Amino acid sequence: MKLDKTLLKKCVLPVLILFLACLFTMGSSVLFRTNPWVDCNAMLTMGKSVLHGLVPYRDVIDQRGPFLYLVFAMGAAIKQTSFLGVFIMQLFNVGIIYWLSLKIAKDFKITLVKPQWAALLGPLALMVTAAFSYSGAPEEFAFPSVLYLLYVLNHYRQDITKIPLKTYFLLGINLSLIFWNKFSMVGSYAVFFLLVAGIFLHQKQFKNLLKVIIASISGFLAVSLIFLLYYAVQHSLGDLFQIYFVQNINSYGQTNQSTLSKLWSLLFLIGKEFRVFALSILVIVAGWIKAIYDNKPVAIEISMFLGAVLFVALQHRVNYYYVLIWMPFLAMALLRLLQFNIPKMNHSNKISLNLLIVTCLIAIPFANNLDLQQLIVKGDGTSYSYESNLAQRKFSNIIKNQKTKNHQPSLLMVNDLDKGFFLAADILPTTRYWQKLNMNYEELPQMYHSFNDYLAHKKVDFVIVSVPGVAASNIGTVKDQVSAVIDPHIRQSLFANYQMKSVASNGPDVYYVLYYRK
Repeated sequence: MKLDKTLLKKCVLPVLILFLACLFTMGSSVLFRTNPWVDCNAMLTMGKSVLHGLVPYRDVIDQRGPFLYLVFAMGAAIKQTSFLGVFIMQLFNVGIIYWLSLKIAKDFKITLVKPQWAALLGPLALMVTAAFSYSGAPEEFAFPSVLYLLYVLNHYRQDITKIPLKTYFLLGINLSLIFWNKFSMVGSYAVFFLLVAGIFLHQKQFKNLLKVIIASISGFLAVSLIFLLYYAVQHSLGDLFQIYFVQNINSYGQTNQSTLSKLWSLLFLIGKEFRVFALSILVIVAGWIKAIYDNKPVAIEISMFLGAVLFVALQHRVNYYYVLIWMPFLAMALLRLLQFNIPKMNHSNKISLNLLIVTCLIAIPFANNLDLQQLIVKGDGTSYSYESNLAQRKFSNIIKNQKTKNHQPSLLMVNDLDKGFFLAADILPTTRYWQKLNMNYEELPQMYHSFNDYLAHKKVDFVIVSVPGVAASNIGTVKDQVSAVIDPHIRQSLFANYQMKSVASNGPDVYYVLYYRK
């Protein structure tokens, strides 16, 4: 379905309002000094590394997928010393979500509000919960692909046998984008394609099923082959599979629990998703009840939602932003609930409903997303919650002073993810492991062995250690606190080969210690 030019002109004002909402709710926004989220900073560092010819998994290691690195590399290509480029990529992403929501609104024949205003509910579902955090998560860039699947499913009245082969090809492309972003997010697509196979087999449409499989796999391979070819040319296919698949599956969050205990833990993780985002769940369920009341099928959609919830829990932990992957179902529910027909609703009340949608888009993030209070508005020294960017600025000046024409200073984060120190100092990783991934020694011993090798042979110039609490005024006490938070496998090498250079804090919760090689 094509959107007519007249409707697109009517979208100008809603899109301008959406842009304003993005300015105030995205940590990468040009309104703020920087995005303080460790994950987003780590991804930008990876993106910059790709831009400068380093190969993920071979030269620099992180656990996300190559598609996400590509997104951040494109952001870095626009601007390497700030999040401006990432913000532009996020705006493009939100634009796709708005466009898909507009198509869904047209399909639903919503009469309460004009479709250009109803379409704001898609981005609203993305940005108004705590799952959005500082923005820039893998789930954010997977959101359009899940929403597209929901659009397709509902456009064809949840009759998968009516979906054209070219659409299955596009669904294969979107599945591939998610798979190479963060493969644990494929829950909705996995359930969808399993149900597709089951329905075609049940109806004994074997030839049509074969065509669907070929079309879907062709779409999946259209993207996958690009990444596989890149790694093949770099002679790094083994690194890709070892780090992105084997390491993530076998190390990240693994425990020695029995099968029954793992199942018990899984149920609690699913319960946590429902508990923390209970209001979103209620709205989603209300949307399904509305569809059932209207005698419209939603069984496949419900199954896909449960698949998304399950795959989130299978990550062995539930960080808030993980849940963003099933928020497209919230977008569908909000749009579905606008299908109510209120007799004799006048023009003034329709305008009031538009205003209500806009108010929710602008205001609700500040009620639900407490991470926003840690963003520092440009020109200010501290955030609303009195967090500062002092440590990054202070350490970056020290690191930059060591730069010469022939030498770029090197940095290692030995007990934390990158908090923006690489960005502030405008440097790239020079070691394969350059930050501590969220894995302990038992889960990933090779990372700690690598750290010990770097420190023992002074392969990096600077080392940063994050320490919980308020910085002590006594150097000896600081050393004791550092010793307590450093893994014992690298403690001796750090103290033997590096000296304390500076201490800085961004707030009362954590401070940072900068070490320089002796």
